[in-house]
Amino acid sequence: MKTSIFCVLLAFSAHTIAVENIPSKSTYSKNYGETKNAVTVDPAKDLPRYPPVEPKDAVATWKIKRGFQMQLEAKEPQVRSPIAVSYDEYGRMFVVEMIDYSENRDAKPHLGRISMLEDKDGDGVYETSTVFADDLPWPTGVICANGGIYVIATPDIYFLKDTQGTGKADVREVVFTGFGTDLKLLNVQGLANCPQWGLDNRIHIQAGGGNRGKVRCLKRRDLPEVEIGGHDFWFDPRTYEFGLEAGGGQYGMSFDNYGRRFVCSNSDHLQCFVYDDRLAAKNPAFSMPIPRQSIAADGGAAEVYRISPDEPWRIVRTRWRIAGVVKGVVEGGGRVSGYFTGATGTTVYRGDAYGGDFDGDTFTGDAGGQLVHRKKITADGVSFIGRRPDDEQNYEFAASKDTWVRVVNFANAPDGCIHVMDMYREVIEHPWSIPDEIKKYLDLNSGNDRGRLYRIAPDDLQWHRRAEVALGKASIAELVKTLEHPNGWHRDCAARLLYERQDKAAAPLLEALISAPGNALAKAPALGALEGLDALSDQAVLAALNDRDAGVRERGVVVAMTVELKRGSKDKMADYAPKYWDAITALAGDPNPRVRFYAALAAGNAGSKARAPFLEKLAETDSADPWIGSAILNGADAALFAALRPNLAKLDPGFAEKLITVIAASKRTPAIDAALLDVVAGDHPKAGWIRAYGEGLKRTGDTIAKVDKDKKLAAVFGTAAETMRDSSAPEPARIESIKLLTLATPEQAQPALLSCLDKTQPESIQAAATTALGQFSGADVTEAVIRQWAVLGKTARTAAFAVLLARPERSVALLDAIEAHKIAPADLTASDVQALFQHKDKAVAALADKALAALKPPSRASVIEKFQPAIGGKGDALRGQTVYQQRCVICHRANNLGMQVGPDLITVKTRGRDGIMTAILDPNKEVASQYIAYTVNTKDGQTLAGIITKDDASSLTLKMMGGAEINIPRANVKGSSSSGQSLMPEGIEAGMSVEDMADLLTFIEELK
Repeated sequence: MKTSIFCVLLAFSAHTIAVENIPSKSTYSKNYGETKNAVTVDPAKDLPRYPPVEPKDAVATWKIKRGFQMQLEAKEPQVRSPIAVSYDEYGRMFVVEMIDYSENRDAKPHLGRISMLEDKDGDGVYETSTVFADDLPWPTGVICANGGIYVIATPDIYFLKDTQGTGKADVREVVFTGFGTDLKLLNVQGLANCPQWGLDNRIHIQAGGGNRGKVRCLKRRDLPEVEIGGHDFWFDPRTYEFGLEAGGGQYGMSFDNYGRRFVCSNSDHLQCFVYDDRLAAKNPAFSMPIPRQSIAADGGAAEVYRISPDEPWRIVRTRWRIAGVVKGVVEGGGRVSGYFTGATGTTVYRGDAYGGDFDGDTFTGDAGGQLVHRKKITADGVSFIGRRPDDEQNYEFAASKDTWVRVVNFANAPDGCIHVMDMYREVIEHPWSIPDEIKKYLDLNSGNDRGRLYRIAPDDLQWHRRAEVALGKASIAELVKTLEHPNGWHRDCAARLLYERQDKAAAPLLEALISAPGNALAKAPALGALEGLDALSDQAVLAALNDRDAGVRERGVVVAMTVELKRGSKDKMADYAPKYWDAITALAGDPNPRVRFYAALAAGNAGSKARAPFLEKLAETDSADPWIGSAILNGADAALFAALRPNLAKLDPGFAEKLITVIAASKRTPAIDAALLDVVAGDHPKAGWIRAYGEGLKRTGDTIAKVDKDKKLAAVFGTAAETMRDSSAPEPARIESIKLLTLATPEQAQPALLSCLDKTQPESIQAAATTALGQFSGADVTEAVIRQWAVLGKTARTAAFAVLLARPERSVALLDAIEAHKIAPADLTASDVQALFQHKDKAVAALADKALAALKPPSRASVIEKFQPAIGGKGDALRGQTVYQQRCVICHRANNLGMQVGPDLITVKTRGRDGIMTAILDPNKEVASQYIAYTVNTKDGQTLAGIITKDDASSLTLKMMGGAEINIPRANVKGSSSSGQSLMPEGIEAGMSVEDMADLLTFIEELK
C-alpha cells in the first residue's frame, strides 16, 4: 500500500511540476523589437482613464436592434471576469471566471475559478452565487456532464463534481493533460477552449489554433497519447476514448442544428468546417481540400461599427507604430478601430425566443470593440456564406458606449435567448502587444473584480421567459419528447442525459420519432441518441436517409458512416449493409449538394465494385463542383476509372486530369497501366492528360519511359518536338508541347528543347524550354543554359536561375560563371541571392559569400529608415501596379493578376502603409506558419525551396515562387529543413526608389 500511495503522489507531483513550468510571460520588445527612440508618455495627458459604469447604469449604455432589449442577468460581485458558461439539467449556470487574465497565471493559489449561479426566485436575475471550484490556472471552458462539470485549464481538463449537495466540488480530478506542453511560451490567446456537446455524443474542444502538446487520458492509461499539433480534440465522457479532428479556430466554437461546426479567430470572425475530416477515407493518392473555410462575404476582418470612443492607449500605440517609434503592424490603414481585430465567441443561434428569421444566424463579439455582430448564414453550394442582414448594413446588432465592456462569448440558454459574457475590464489586449512604455502606466488587472452577464431578450410583452428547467427529473419518455423542443439547449441537454442514463427503453420511442413525419430538428439528436445507446436499427438509418429534410438526410449519411466505422477495423470501414448502400446510392440525384457531397464521401469507404457505378453517376453531374468532385476523387480507383473512361472527355477538364493523376499514383497492375496508356495516347491525345499521367507516375517513382514499354507515346512526343520547333505554330501550342517533353526521355526531348534557347526564339518559348530542361539532370543542360545566357530574355533568365539553383552542382556552376563574368551579379533577384547565401550545401554558401559579396543586403533597420518617406508619400496606384508586376506578381495576387503563393494583397491592405512596408522590407519579422519556407533535398540530387501545401504519407507538395507546385514522392525525399523564415526574400527593394515604394503602397491600399 505504501508503494502504491508513493507512486500516486510521485505521479501527481510530476504533473504539478509540468503545469507550473509552462512559461507564459513576455514583453512587447521581445516580440516586436526594441523601441527605436526614447519615448515619453504623460499618463495624465496621453492616457486618460475612462471610469467604469456601475451595474445599475450598464443597460443604458447599450444600443440594440429594434425589437430586442439587453437584460442584465448577473453582475459583480456574483460574477467576476466571466468568459464562458454552461447550464446543467436544472438550469443552474456554471461560469468560468478568468480572474487571472492576462498575466497572473502564476499567482498562488491560482485566481481562476468556477462559480455556480442560480435564479432561485425565477425573476431572470441570477442572484445566488457560489464558488464551485477555485485555484484554476487560466480556465477557458466549461461543460456540464455526468452530474458534474468538465473544465479546461491548460494544460488540463478537470472533472469537478459536488456529491454532498454543498454547492462546492468535492470531486476534483484531472482526466486529460498535455495541452500546450510542447510550446515554448503559453499564449493566453491560444488556449484550449469552448467545449461543446456534439450530435455524436462526444464533447468537442477547440484546441486554440496553433496549440501543441501530447495529450493523454489519466483515466485510460491503456490509450496512447496524441500530439494535438494544431488539431481540435474530442472525447467520450462515458468511455474516455479520445481523438483529434480538424482545427484552427481560436476562441469561439458552435454547432448548428445538424452538427456543422463554426469557429472564429481574431481577424477572421466567421469560419466553417465544410465537412468532418474524420469521415473522409484516407486515399494516399489524393488529399481532400482543407475543411476549415472562411465564409464571411465581407471578409474575415470585416468593417464593424462601434459606438464607444477609442481607448487612449490604442491611439498612442497606433500613432507610434505609424511613425515607426515602435515596431508592429499598423492595421486598418492607420485606423485605431473600425474592423475586426479581436473577433471572439462565434455562436450559432439555436433558440426559440426570436422567431424563425433568426434560426441559424451567428453572433460574434469583438473584445476590443464593445459590440455584438450578427451574420445570416445561407448555403453556398456545399459550403456556406455569412452576410450582414439587410437592415444591419451600417450598424451592429448591439453595441455599447462603455469602453469597459468586453464581449468575449455567447451561449444558447434554457430560456431560448442568447446570453452574453461581458468580461468587463478596463484593458483587454494580448499583454505582449502593448508597448512596454505604455504598458507600465496601464493596470491590466483593473476590473478583475467586475463582470456582467446579459440576456438578449425580445422587447415584446407577449414573450415570457422560461423560468424553470428540471430535465434532471425527467423520465426517459419525457427526455425523448424533449428532443422535439424548439429550443436547441433543451434538445442538447435531453440527448446528453439519454446518453448518460443508457436506458434502452428509449430506443423504440426514438425510432418512432425518427420515422414520424415532420420535426426535422428532433431527428438529428434522436439519431445520435440511438447510436449512443448502441440501438441504432436499419429502419432508423433508412428513415433518415429518406427523410424530406436535407439536413436529416445529410445526418443519415454521417450516421451510416459512423456505424460502419465502428464495425470495421482501426484503419478501414466495414462494407455498408446492403440496405444502407442502396439508400446512399439513391442520393446521387439528391437536390441538395451537401447531401450529394456526403454521399460521395461515404462511397469512398465502400467496396470498390459497389462504389464505382455510384461515383460514376455523380461525376456525370458534379465533376466540376470543387467539393463534390474532390469527394469523388477521394474514392477513385481503377474500377471508377474504367467506368468513366468512355466519357472522360465530357467531364470537367480539371477533374479528368486529377482522376488520371490519382489512378497513376495509386497501386497499379499491368492492366491498369495498359488502360491508362490507351487513354492518354488515344486518337486525339490531350497534353493535360499526358502531363497528369506523368505527374501520377512521378509520385510513385515511375516515369512514362519506364512504363510505356511499347512506346505508345513516342509518336506524341515526336509530334510535340516538331510543334515546338515550328516557329509558325501558335505560341500556346508550342509551350504546351514543351511541357509535354518534360515527360519524355532525354534523348527524345533535349535536342528540341536546346534549340529553343536560341536568340531568335520568343522570350516565352525560351523560358518554357529552360524550365523543361531543368527536369533533366545531365551536366550538358547546365552548360547549355550558361552558354546561352547572353541571349536569354528576362523571363527566361528567371527560369534559368530556378534551374541552376535546383541542384548544388548547378549552383556551383552558376557562381563560377559569375566569377568568370559570364553572368552579371545584378541579374540575380533578391530571392536568388538569399537562396545562395543560405544554401544548405556549405561549399555553395561559401562560394556565394565570395562571388556575391557586393550583393549582401543591408540591415533591415537601415532599409526601413531609408524608405520611411514613402509612408507619408501620396503615391500613384497605376504606377504602383507596374511596380507590383515587376516585383510581387510571382507570389501575390492583386486585381486578378499574379500567382497565389503568399497572401492575396487585398487581405493585407488594412495593415496601413507602415505595416505593409515593413512586411515588404523585413519579411521575416512576422511569418505566418503557412508561409514559412522549407528546403527539401531529393534523392535524385535536387534542392527545392517553397512552402509546403501537402505533407502526408505518400508525398510532399511544395509551392514555389512563381506559383509552380512540385509533388515529391515520399520515397524521393532525402531530407528537409527550415530556418523558420518567409519564402519572401530580403532585398526585394534593390533598385527601388522611395517614390516606387510610395506608389506600391498606394496600389495595395486602394485594392478592391
